Amino acid sequence: MMTLSQGDPDLDLTSKIILITGGGSGIGLELTRQFVARGNTVIICGRDAGRLSEAARLTGAQAIAGDVTVAEDQERILSDIQAQHGRLDLLINNAGIFLAYDFKNDPDTLQKIENEIAINATAPLTLIRRALPLLEKSAQPAVLFIGSGIAFVASPGTPVYSGTKALIHHCAQTLRHQLQPHGITVFEAMPPVVDTDMAKVLKSNNFKKMKPADLVRDILNGLHRNQTVMLLGQSRQIKLMSRIAPAFLFRQFAKTEFH
Repeated sequence: MMTLSQGDPDLDLTSKIILITGGGSGIGLELTRQFVARGNTVIICGRDAGRLSEAARLTGAQAIAGDVTVAEDQERILSDIQAQHGRLDLLINNAGIFLAYDFKNDPDTLQKIENEIAINATAPLTLIRRALPLLEKSAQPAVLFIGSGIAFVASPGTPVYSGTKALIHHCAQTLRHQLQPHGITVFEAMPPVVDTDMAKVLKSNNFKKMKPADLVRDILNGLHRNQTVMLLGQSRQIKLMSRIAPAFLFRQFAKTEFH
């Protein structure tokens, strides 16, 4: 098993066995398209079996319906991959939800808190842990977190979302350190706001939405160059502003309106 680190030869992105969570729409669907186009075997999973089946038909991916917040579904998905392919080269934790609500007055606040933390934070970490035996059978195993530039700033209108992305950002750093001796490379892509259905909740925003095709092209280029942390689009500026003018950045996000 070969360990990658910054400065190592380019990462080969062909003939890989790849699992993409939330692969039926948005960023996950575009990741699926571009990875399949490069000659990879892509398995997509998600809760909406109909949407997943259509995405598989359009892209040539394999579909396994399942909820990544459910332990039994995680185990079943990985068991299917083990039976069909015998290994996993790249796990992409992409599934997520983005919820804007009034923490005090929304009647569904408690359920929304639990759902958002389960999907955005807990599921990626437990899935990685369960996938380690399959990843260790790869010659060049890797994990990719689809994070967010919002990890660097609290978003007043989304009381939990930015916190889940900040958690994942920290976990990606620690897992990169812990898993490197075992030959597993941990990548993190941190997009800005992306023009997907999930972002339609935004009524107004001070940041330009990035096209999914452009985002995924940049992610694949970053993976190919072995860039373990990818600040994409306006995320680089968000990180910089979070250091030099955090109060100003917070006020800018506070101006965002939601449907």
